[in-house]
Parts: sequence; C-alpha cells; structure tokens
Amino acid sequence: MVLGIRARLAATAAAVLLLTTLGGLATASAATGPDPRTSGSGPVRCTPFGSAVATAPGARADQKITGTLCRPRSTHARTVQLLLHGGTYDRSYWTRRGDPRGPSYVEAAGRAGLATLAVDRLGTGRSSAPHSSRFTDRTHELVTLQLIRKLRRAGYDKVILVGHSFGATVARMVAVRHPEEVDGLILTGEGSPPNHKAFEQMGGLYLPANRHPLLARRGLDDGYTSLRTGGKADWFYDLRTTDPGVLLTDEFTTEPDVYPADPAYGDVALNRRIRVPVLVVVGERDKLICGAPGSDCSSSAALRASAAPLYGPKARLEALAVPATGHVLNLHRTAPLWYAYAQEWANRRVGGGS
Repeated sequence: MVLGIRARLAATAAAVLLLTTLGGLATASAATGPDPRTSGSGPVRCTPFGSAVATAPGARADQKITGTLCRPRSTHARTVQLLLHGGTYDRSYWTRRGDPRGPSYVEAAGRAGLATLAVDRLGTGRSSAPHSSRFTDRTHELVTLQLIRKLRRAGYDKVILVGHSFGATVARMVAVRHPEEVDGLILTGEGSPPNHKAFEQMGGLYLPANRHPLLARRGLDDGYTSLRTGGKADWFYDLRTTDPGVLLTDEFTTEPDVYPADPAYGDVALNRRIRVPVLVVVGERDKLICGAPGSDCSSSAALRASAAPLYGPKARLEALAVPATGHVLNLHRTAPLWYAYAQEWANRRVGGGS
C-alpha cells in the first residue's frame, strides 16, 4: 500500500512537471478548495470574510485578508475559533477531509456549537501578497491581532486561536505578547519541543516560490518560499492512515509563505508567559516534533510530560498524541479523533458552545 502511494505520486509528479514545461498547467494560485456549503442541512452556515489589515504598527491598512466565517446552525455561538494554517497551506486545510467519510474541522466545531473563522494568512491563498520586504518578524502576529479585535467587535465574547505548525507558532506568540486578547490555544503539529534535526533536514527542500512549477506564475519575489513537490509525502504523513487521493491533492496545491528572518522566532522558552488554557495535539508519527532531541509522542501522557516544562500553571496544559498520524493531522483518516477531543476541550476550558 505504501509503495503504491509513492509510485502513484512519482508518476503524477513527472506528468505535472512535463505539463508545466509545455505551458499547459494552470497554476494552483489561490487554491483554497471547497468551502463548507452555505446552504443545505449541514452543521454550519458559512459566509465569505474579508478584512483590511496593516503589516506593521502605525502602517496603513492597505492589505486584505480573506477567509470563511462559519456559524453553527443549532445555536448562537458566543465563542469563535480563529484558524491559522501552517506553511505550504491555505484556509482549505480546515475544510478538507482526511477521512472522506468524516467531518472537516470546521464542521466538527459547528456541531459542538462553536463558530470558526478560517483565513488565508498574508501572502497565501486569496489574501494579499505584498512584497516580502514589507513583512517584519511580527507581521503575522499583528495581522492575527487585528482579526481577533474585529471578531470581538462583531460580538464574539471569546476567541480561541487554533493553529497548525507555523500557524500555531504565530498563535503562541500572540498569546505571549498579548495575553489579554486570547481566551485559549489549540496548538497542532507544534507546542511541544520540536525535533530541530528534522527541521534542518527538511529545510533543504525549500526553494524560492518563483522557481516552484506550481507557483512561478504568481510573480512573487525571492522572499517567498515553498516546499518542493514530493516533500509533503516524506515529511508530513504517516502513509498507513493516508488516503492516496488526499495526498496527491495536497502535493499539487502547495502555497508560498514568508517566514520571520529571526531564527529564534517562536522560542518555546517564552511559553511560560502564556496565561490561557493550552491544548497541544501532535501526531504520534510527526517527524518534525517526535523523537530525540524533540518530544516523546508515544502516548498523550508522554507528550504532556515533554511539553509541561515549557508552560506555567495558568496554561492548565493538556496534550493529545494521535496514533498512526503524521504532521498534517487534518489530512489523515484519524482526524476525527482529535477533532472530537478539541471541541470537548474548547467547551470545557473556554466555554461558549453547546
């Protein structure tokens, strides 16, 4: 099964590269995938979201963040989860189904009585992509802060930041530097000691986005980077619990990103400043987090023990290690396991849902 997936991926990659050379491949620009339906009998009702934002304190709000705001049909939600995707993704990460028969993350939250706002971070999806020189190390945090305040003005009493990978790093730093703005953190594929050796190895697979066959037509400057096609299969998945179609779609809908220049950005030593409840969720087979010198992901108790020294008592830390799952938790068949836990945690620790 695993060998079959790899062979299929390799064959498709060769075809994609050939079509790109011939100029016959439409780019994956701003590929967000299907949003939850805004009509019908599903658990959520969704509407487009847009907000003007600034890239630096005191700057003009001349950039746009796009997203999808979904509200539960069954109740009036007072709590909203702001969903921040990781690198190489856009907001569709939260609406894709790793288990084709299960719910998306957005739908699971709606069934629990919680609203969600999934956004394309600045530079990705349909959001603005300013020149990379306009990004500071804190731009992603500043944009997130502006979105939180807009949600509160819209009437939401509580805001939970839910991040994946780099999106979780941004969420942590907002909670560290603006603790009064956040009511809870759900950190996925992040939040416990990382495996720095693995990150260094994967770093060699990044290239300027303007040289990536799927992104070159966007005309981005060299400050935007992306992962080479094929890298996700090697680094982000446990192929035993991966649907081949999900993996293939993922490899060929990649996104660019602009990361902070400071290599110490997101220092986990800052986590002791976090004063809101924290849930850390990591796949048991996450190569970027698990294993020496990173975290012990062999069980939820072991994962919590690895992460606990990073947090103070106000975090009331909980941790969940999802069996047979890699870095991109939402894109495995096991995804519904952590979705259920996260919504129960949100209602128990923060409140505002059913």
